[in-house]
Amino acid sequence: MSKLAIEGGTPVHDGRVRPWPSWPPSTLESWKGQEPAVREVYLSRTEGLPQPRGRRFARAYCEYLGAKHGLLTTSGTNALKLALCAVTDTDGLGYNGECIVPNYTFIASAHAAWEVGFSVRFVDVDPETACLDPVALENAIKPQTRAVMPVDILGHPADMDAIISVARKHNLTVVEDACQAHGAAYKGRKCGRLADAGAFSFQSTKNLCCGEGGFLATDSGEVYARAYATHHVGQPPQGTTFSQPRAGYSYRPSEYIATLLEERLKALDAQSERRNRAVRYLNQELKGITGVRPVRLPDYVTNHAWHLCMMRYIPSAFGGRSRGEFVRAMQAEGIPFSAGYDDLVSNHGVAQAVLRRHPNLVAVEPCPNTERICRESLWLGQTILLADEKDLADIPEAIRKIQKAWHA
Repeated sequence: MSKLAIEGGTPVHDGRVRPWPSWPPSTLESWKGQEPAVREVYLSRTEGLPQPRGRRFARAYCEYLGAKHGLLTTSGTNALKLALCAVTDTDGLGYNGECIVPNYTFIASAHAAWEVGFSVRFVDVDPETACLDPVALENAIKPQTRAVMPVDILGHPADMDAIISVARKHNLTVVEDACQAHGAAYKGRKCGRLADAGAFSFQSTKNLCCGEGGFLATDSGEVYARAYATHHVGQPPQGTTFSQPRAGYSYRPSEYIATLLEERLKALDAQSERRNRAVRYLNQELKGITGVRPVRLPDYVTNHAWHLCMMRYIPSAFGGRSRGEFVRAMQAEGIPFSAGYDDLVSNHGVAQAVLRRHPNLVAVEPCPNTERICRESLWLGQTILLADEKDLADIPEAIRKIQKAWHA
């Protein structure tokens, strides 16, 4: 076992013999609980409007979150778009001001703002949490700033009280991007309902998934009504009216995704606890290893969703080898590490294309913390955290093996 697998040795973890958990959680066993609902929708011929199952899931997920209102829609990106339109009372047409977005996130966070008429200002993150830094946020606010989009990145809650305090001071609205944070909690409150509105993604890699789908949550009846109209061709919720007509679009989902979500929601908390146990185990094991450091969670994180588990890589502890070399060596040992976001989202090809064609829609603040995280980050996906402890033990073993070989 001393010879590295990348050099022809035997890998620590043989995925053919002991495969890592797969995702989405679709098995013949789970189909037994899923099939009656799919069959019911199919035979009812109600595959869309009036969306009885979609509304039922929205009520169930709102109850889970502790939110007053919720809306099932077609994607996390569209949920963010609906939220931005609703909290700023815009129809998404024309220029609507600036939205501040952290520079460590998926490109869809910025895409959602651009698509409904906002320019985007990319701002630095906290050096430890990788979430939007409240101090950097306040320093970045400009006269044209109208909205802030903190991201609960990788399932880690942003410091929402501090962010909302800054936003209220400057009369800004806040949309919480909780697309990776199903089940996460901030000071005992579920993420996704901590701001003026929040958004979730149910894309197939997410901890709660249905292939493609999204959800908007809010405690404001007014915000909900606007979001509903925007997602339903301008029509307000049943039993309500607008004083003036509103532009709207079609972001209504299929009833089939609601059947998947209703069933999978039942397992979310148990899966979340399993991921948290796995991270506690790994963090304990990593205490004895220099060079790979777990993220230190602030006290306000009362539950981390662990959509992705981030660690930090220190090359000097591995003979100066680069992070890329380490990732490739770990993958050869059967451990599916990745580097994660290895560059600022403002440097993403799409962001750069928008900047070239529409320079007024992109602004970038200094982001030294984001740059460092992009250099040092290591990711483990959420499905790995569902593995048995016997398999999880292979992760620190592989790290020790590589470290010993590179220090020989």
